[in-house]
Amino acid sequence: MLARDIMTTPVTTIDEGHNVREAIEIVNASKIGAVPVVDGEGRLTGIVTEGDLLRRVASSWARRAVPHTRDREDALADYVKARSWRVKDVMSTPVVSTTRTATASQLAELLQAHDIKHLPVVENGRLAGMISRRDLMRALLDVPRQCTASGDEAIGTAVRCRLESELEIAAPMVRATVLNGIVTLKGEVETELERAAARVAAESVRGVGGVANKITLASA
Repeated sequence: MLARDIMTTPVTTIDEGHNVREAIEIVNASKIGAVPVVDGEGRLTGIVTEGDLLRRVASSWARRAVPHTRDREDALADYVKARSWRVKDVMSTPVVSTTRTATASQLAELLQAHDIKHLPVVENGRLAGMISRRDLMRALLDVPRQCTASGDEAIGTAVRCRLESELEIAAPMVRATVLNGIVTLKGEVETELERAAARVAAESVRGVGGVANKITLASA
């Protein structure tokens, strides 16, 4: 699954010279929760999120003078962001963006690594769409579960492959057998978390009706 399959398009944008009130109206009217900021040629220059707008509203109530201290430059920057009605002053920049061919796992990593909720999709320097955390979660839920051939032997093969490829747990460290769709895991691992991860890996294989986790800890 790629970004182009998930993204929302077309996306309502705003110019950096516009008023913050217009950004609020767009965010309220859309289901995205953010509005991309573009220049006259459609190039992405920033993004105004619900968080930016809420911080602007909350900070606008403060009426304290900006002191002449070593932190004055930072305080002045905060003052501008809190009081200005220009989108350019309030928007977040630089913008973390992605491409149309980014995979779902790459999108998830970007959202998590930067602690953001929205990803503009850029093509040839111009905005092509938007992806939110909600979009990604909805898309992942809608994807059919990974297909596995029916039968205990096929399920056993799939479980063993997943243990090795995702956790680097292979026989003889852990053995997986299947009877009537029930997976039995036997062997030794170093930690309780490894034991739990092996169970989760087995449970996630399509066709598994249950897991008997008989893995023990090497130190036990």
